[in-house]
Amino acid sequence: MGLRRAGPGESGAVTLHVGDAAVARIAAVAARGVPGVVSLRADLAQALLGVAGAVFGQDRDGVLSADGVSAQVHGGAADVTVTIVTRLGENCRDVAIAVQEAVSVALAGQAGLDAQVSVLVADVLLT
Repeated sequence: MGLRRAGPGESGAVTLHVGDAAVARIAAVAARGVPGVVSLRADLAQALLGVAGAVFGQDRDGVLSADGVSAQVHGGAADVTVTIVTRLGENCRDVAIAVQEAVSVALAGQAGLDAQVSVLVADVLLT
């Protein structure tokens, strides 16, 4: 992520690049705050990175996890996929729509990005 302020003789425009990891973390926080979302579920690549980190002693305690979210930024837009777990009795469609809206609003407000948000309901807890 880089921020460049205009120098002497340049226009007053500020160039901002928001990285994929920052977008994923913003999206993860927004998704976790949606009623009906029990947790986010890491995909296979994220799970393998977690195992590798544990084996090589990389401590993730205290780090805001973006597990369950993948993001790619392309110019002023982001493609985001959020993998959630909900509870039996919750309407999966309604929860997914609420996650899409929450993530889109958060990314527009905090990163200035338009987002295409896909939601995958990976599991439904029975309790």
